Amino acid sequence: MKVAVPVTNGYVSGPGEGLEVHVYEIEGNIIKFLEKYANPASKAITAKGIYMIRSILERNVNAIIVTEIGQHGFKMLSGKVTVYLAPQIRVEDALSKLIKNELQMIDKPIHEHHFHTQ
Repeated sequence: MKVAVPVTNGYVSGPGEGLEVHVYEIEGNIIKFLEKYANPASKAITAKGIYMIRSILERNVNAIIVTEIGQHGFKMLSGKVTVYLAPQIRVEDALSKLIKNELQMIDKPIHEHHFHTQ
């Protein structure tokens, strides 16, 4: 499974808030770091999370771990990427919880629509 995580200072964040995006490959209990890049959301003025979500779709990820996700972002991922919810915890802990099936898979947006500003 290829997993994307929006990250700020080593902690799971939201698609529009994370400073970086980290991508991992998980096979069984093995976690392999693939890449990290600056979150494209940081350059957006509105609908920031959409920019991050586009970037992970281009990388063909199967799952994303987030602290929250809005309606538009969730709709873009629906049927393409499994969305997991994690509190703002260290990325390593979130990945470990994912392997142990301890993260909640969500089936609807969990973030009220609002505009992120810089």
